[in-house]
Amino acid sequence: MGYSKEIYRQAWQTLSERREQAQRRAEDRRDELYRELPVLKELNRSLSQTGLEAAKVAIGGGTETPQLIQQLRERNLQLQRRREEILRSAGLPADYLETHYTCPACQDTGYQGQKPCDCLMKLLRQIAFQKLGDMSGLPNCRFDTFRLDYYPQEPDPDYHLVPRSVMEKTFRFCRQYASQFSLSSESLLMMGGTGLGKTHLSLAIAHQVTQQGFGVIYLTSQRLLDKLQEQQFSRGERSETDYWEIGKACDLLIIDDLGAEFSTNFTVAALYNLINSRLIDCRPTIINTNFDTATLGERYGDRILSRLLCAYHPLQFYGKDIRKLMRYGV
Repeated sequence: MGYSKEIYRQAWQTLSERREQAQRRAEDRRDELYRELPVLKELNRSLSQTGLEAAKVAIGGGTETPQLIQQLRERNLQLQRRREEILRSAGLPADYLETHYTCPACQDTGYQGQKPCDCLMKLLRQIAFQKLGDMSGLPNCRFDTFRLDYYPQEPDPDYHLVPRSVMEKTFRFCRQYASQFSLSSESLLMMGGTGLGKTHLSLAIAHQVTQQGFGVIYLTSQRLLDKLQEQQFSRGERSETDYWEIGKACDLLIIDDLGAEFSTNFTVAALYNLINSRLIDCRPTIINTNFDTATLGERYGDRILSRLLCAYHPLQFYGKDIRKLMRYGV
């Protein structure tokens, strides 16, 4: 993915802080325990000494080298067992004196050999998510704060259905979608009037999916298309962040309020390229819009509409504007 140098810098800084904190805590534990159990300090010194002696023997060579190394190995194992006995007697785990890194696989270095560790990739996704996403409403938009009691229980005279019953199914679907999310999950098209909960459920999905380790980018259509246009036509210094690449390669892209942006030939073409690229790569996308299908077709053309209708799972939202209900009670 096209992460900027700033995102990488923040990731390395976070890993460095994790590593230093883990080492500092281990050192504090050792110092405290050595004061209470001085014998442990002597055991660790002896363990280090046997390791140095084994290295010297191996470098020196000689016919007796294998026997000497075996003796030192046995001595080392005896010392380790003695240390474990003392720790158990003190009610402590056998690895109490070791350094406990956030990621044991790479010891918070970000790499396993020449390969980037999963913890580094997860950290990069999370930082990009925080920096690039419109997440101002995220703290309050969770599944457990979504209120179905705002949706009418009386049948809607225009649609001949009960909004609350429909939204109960939609809520359950979104919660299951988030809990079972994978890179092969289907894309969603959320449609309905203003204030019916599309943004809330999108953010709830974004939050849970991010907690599960996936990289999510949440943007309004206006901000996303502004970023793409700025990158495309900037005459000054180019941004280090490749918004095209991030939009195409993130695990889940959520485009909120499609239709609120200022529409141009570029924005329509950019939207088509992004939607089409993610479909080709089988990467899930969630799009929210206040438009119905007829208006989407008029605004964006048949190519985009056909992809949204054929490749996206539709979720129609019903009810009254919840924001007005919350503010005015009407």
